[in-house]
Amino acid sequence: MKRNIFLFGFLLCGLSLMWVLPKRGTVAPSSLSMTEINMEEKVPPLAFGEWEGFKTLPTEDERKILASDTNFIKARYTCKDFPFLETTDEKIYQNVVSLSIVISGHDINNSIHRPERCLVAQGHQEMLSLPSQITTPQGRSLEVRKISSRANFRITQNEPENHQRGFISYYYFVGHKRLTSSHWSRTLMDMQDRLMTGTDQQWSFIMVSAAHDLGASAEETETHRRAVDKKIRQFLGELTDRIVDWNQIDLSNVTPVSAPQH
Repeated sequence: MKRNIFLFGFLLCGLSLMWVLPKRGTVAPSSLSMTEINMEEKVPPLAFGEWEGFKTLPTEDERKILASDTNFIKARYTCKDFPFLETTDEKIYQNVVSLSIVISGHDINNSIHRPERCLVAQGHQEMLSLPSQITTPQGRSLEVRKISSRANFRITQNEPENHQRGFISYYYFVGHKRLTSSHWSRTLMDMQDRLMTGTDQQWSFIMVSAAHDLGASAEETETHRRAVDKKIRQFLGELTDRIVDWNQIDLSNVTPVSAPQH
């Protein structure tokens, strides 16, 4: 009986927060570096380290599911030693890293979504989503989420049909002063900010992904996967140091490590 009374009281207190939280407060912008990202042209840095990129545009379907004041930035990158993709006729094509940056508007619920949901809708199968970490060249140990999956994918328009390939994706969220790879942690941070300071924290979503070939054996597939994973982690680390304004981040939530030796 006491347990039921306690649960009812807990639920009542939780629901009462709906009346306490402000509907919309002052917006605290996410800590992306606006000197590195051209918001007018919606272009991220396209050349850094060994990487060369080009701007791409979101599809109509991608734009439809996002609030009108959402900023969506996309690009693709490659480098000279990025693993190639091979077609069934044994022709090879340059592989790319696909970058998506989504910067939320006032309606964050319709600006940023968990990518696992979107990938399933796009036909990705055998999806495995796990926490991971990367170390940036500046020596920041960054919490990220890694997704491994498989999906049908056509490399060029000239290919007669789609072929199944493996995919590796990494993502995280950039807030006003904090970074997280957890959708639920981000939600709790929003509640805390609105309740304690009356502010809305703007969030930016960073996601990179790349395909890899599936071999004739598990060992061969693993070789392809490891090669692509190594390069995409390198790319994400270098990109993060370029586009995140570390001076604005609360570094108590980011683990410093020794910078890598070159």
